[in-house]
Amino acid sequence: MRYRYLMILLLLSAMLFNGCSQNGRYYRKAKKNYERGNIEAAVSEACRSLRIKPDNAKAQALLVLVWKQAVKSHDLRVAELERNNDTTSWEQILFEHTSLKELANQVQSLPRLVNPDTGYGVILTIPDLSDAIKTSRENAAEAHYQAGLRYNKMSRSVDVQRKAAQEFKAAMVFIPDYKDSMFKYDQSRKLAVRRIAIAPFTDKANTRNRYGAISELMSDYIISRVMDGGYIDEFTEIIARSQMDAVFAEQQLSASGLVDEASTVNLGQLLGAHEVLSGSILQIDSGYPRTSSVEQTVKANIVVGKEEYVDENGKTKERDIRKDVSCTFRTYTKVMSVTVNGSFSVVEVETGKILMQESLESKIPWQDSWSRYIRGDERALPQSIRNQMKKAESFPPEEGEMVVTALRRMGDNVVTKLRSYLK
Repeated sequence: MRYRYLMILLLLSAMLFNGCSQNGRYYRKAKKNYERGNIEAAVSEACRSLRIKPDNAKAQALLVLVWKQAVKSHDLRVAELERNNDTTSWEQILFEHTSLKELANQVQSLPRLVNPDTGYGVILTIPDLSDAIKTSRENAAEAHYQAGLRYNKMSRSVDVQRKAAQEFKAAMVFIPDYKDSMFKYDQSRKLAVRRIAIAPFTDKANTRNRYGAISELMSDYIISRVMDGGYIDEFTEIIARSQMDAVFAEQQLSASGLVDEASTVNLGQLLGAHEVLSGSILQIDSGYPRTSSVEQTVKANIVVGKEEYVDENGKTKERDIRKDVSCTFRTYTKVMSVTVNGSFSVVEVETGKILMQESLESKIPWQDSWSRYIRGDERALPQSIRNQMKKAESFPPEEGEMVVTALRRMGDNVVTKLRSYLK
């Protein structure tokens, strides 16, 4: 029984010591933040200290001081922002109000603070920010709404309508469905959308479907990567392949006809696109596998047995019998590579101007080795060569498979460059 009481006493002492330790640590952090001018952090740390020990006179005095400064700093920043006519002024004011409200919640959540020296309650004046937050939220929404209206009337250009849509969307961040912001956002967004057509690549390598429909493979792969990679925002639309095929069929066109800017512009106009990405597969180099070999001889001093001998003290002992041996083997290396060269460009339909143009190269190398015994003592061989001898003769992937891999890698290169362009 005495042991149990002793354990309880020790536990209570440890908890008390830990509480005092934490209380002091939070107070010191609050004081340090105050000295550095981090008033909001000082308020938070002082509150944490007083939650543990509400009668800490030093923490009480510090909280009174930093809370007054926090309210004063808030009022000064709000007054300065109210003098500005910037679109974002009201959302900054809203931020100031909500930040002070969060601090006020921490102060209000404290137990009643009583000064241990005077016995009087500690007075902390908490401003009521409810109306200020409501008003600044409404004003922030209205400021963005009015900015959207100004942009909407300014010009029908894609760039200006994009700004209008962004302002209407920003208004709804503060108040969902603010006025007719959703309707106006949809209107401006439709006018701001960039419609991009990714045309099938022209097969100038004249493969004649030897590797399949590589023209469509390239464009489909690029479209898939762009759509799945998160590169498309609400203001960018990739024209569907089916829509492009319909235009090709209706106009009796083919991807091979996209040989210059004029034909690309014509396609863009038929599709209602703002920009057209077109490209060419210029060359596919895929030679046959080549095998080379080299003969090598390795030597080693190996243990071939044991023998007894008498040492200088007349004792019989055992030692290794060693022998110099060698082994000759041949290592075969088979290599193959596929190289695809191409290019692509992005053309602005309205002006026919080339906005982006790049040359491309994609190389897929393949190599493997194996070894074969010729003569000699195999015990001279290191383990790595023995493993090589166990391997069967290697063969590269099918040529068509390597070509498709190279084309996809080239497509990845296009997507990387296009991603920077779309930003």
